[in-house]
Amino acid sequence: MSLRFLVLLSGLGLVACAGGDAESSTDTMASSAGFTTPGTTSTGEGSSTTDDTTSTSTTTSESTSTSETSTTTEACPAGGEGCECLEGDACDPGLECIDGTCIVDAGTDSDTDTDTDMSTGADPFCGDGIAVPDELCFSPAVTLGMGSGPAAVLAEDIDGDSLADVVCANSQSNNLTTRVYKGSNTFGSLSALIAETTPSDLVGVEVNGDANIDVIAANRGAGTVSLFAGSGDGKFIAGMSIPVGLQPRGLLTAKVDGDDFVDLLVANAADNTVGLLLGDGVGFGAMTPFGVGTTPVDIGTGDFNGDTNLDVIVANAGSGSLSMLLGNGQGSFGPATAVAAGGAPSAIAVGDVNGDGKLDLAVSVPSMDSAMVLLGAGFGMFSPSVPFSTGVGPTDIALADMTGDGALDIVTSNAGDNTVTVLRGTGVGAFMVAEPLAVGMAPAALAIGDFNGDDVPDLATADGAASTVTVLISDP
Repeated sequence: MSLRFLVLLSGLGLVACAGGDAESSTDTMASSAGFTTPGTTSTGEGSSTTDDTTSTSTTTSESTSTSETSTTTEACPAGGEGCECLEGDACDPGLECIDGTCIVDAGTDSDTDTDTDMSTGADPFCGDGIAVPDELCFSPAVTLGMGSGPAAVLAEDIDGDSLADVVCANSQSNNLTTRVYKGSNTFGSLSALIAETTPSDLVGVEVNGDANIDVIAANRGAGTVSLFAGSGDGKFIAGMSIPVGLQPRGLLTAKVDGDDFVDLLVANAADNTVGLLLGDGVGFGAMTPFGVGTTPVDIGTGDFNGDTNLDVIVANAGSGSLSMLLGNGQGSFGPATAVAAGGAPSAIAVGDVNGDGKLDLAVSVPSMDSAMVLLGAGFGMFSPSVPFSTGVGPTDIALADMTGDGALDIVTSNAGDNTVTVLRGTGVGAFMVAEPLAVGMAPAALAIGDFNGDDVPDLATADGAASTVTVLISDP
């Protein structure tokens, strides 16, 4: 089965999720949340303690959604009442599969509509081990002690077992911490890597061609990025520290100049630039800056004008705008073009939300408790933003197919009400009412990955006010 969630990264399968003071990089078809972003140890490896994981439960309740179905003499649609079951013995809401035929569930009334519990993501089919479209199911939350001031989190396989593990950037304790997934919704002991001042964002990617995930940290207080080379067993070796701009806030990796090496993009909040560092297969060269709007905090990439070259879109918190930089395919960009964001953005995600083959944008705006959606029109143009309500104070955003129906959904972390919200996509550019899931205090960033190997997306949040990461593992 192919992994249900869709990482929107142009040429890379990453999700970058960051935060700190609120911001992360998402990578969706090219954005550095789907998958993740947002420095040095004296021994070259992370040190380990015996800190055990702590599990906390979220309250779940089950309710059943029913819908009226009608039949005609011309056809009997699969999944409908009295018709054959869908793949996986699935049926329309309010029906159950008995001997290959969908009949009214004995616990429901086929003439009554009952909404799925929005407060927990509970679903009539949760827990049966079979992932079917439209399910949104999670086990009780797992709370992991990580470090002081979590600002960014990754869900990446750092130990080579094909299951996601947790990496966290801690902006107050100035370190990176890791926990390896051990199975059965448990994680191993805490390991730490010394970082530079105020690590605020992370990205996980293979930099040096050894097939192991490496980690790059943006050090907001130091004005640097640090590279930690992964050894493939959950440990890292401290590598180079590279000067960038002032107060780097957002990171994203992509192949910008046409070679096969990963390049690095960094949003420098205090000097209003995006920096490009070209990769050489070992590390990165010196930064080339490109001017953008005021206080850039997050970055997305994609081919927005249809010329097959990678372009960059930047979320500017200070100017309340987006900046688009069109790429020439050779490692450079044209001058920035301003795009109205609809408010002061904290993060951005890129993906095709309406299925027209053009990349669209989703932008989190904390002051409006909303995700703004801008549909791509091609030729580097976007429609005016349309708001969709999220939780309170969204800090990070990602686009992923959380429900397995083939449509991208919006996921946000919300510092104001300590939640993650999922807005189910309709596949035509609209989104349903936000479904909240409780996490730790003041989540600053989110990551999406697959911890338990069921090919269904799981969630992790960096809980900025709790010194924890909260993990929500799928339970189809």
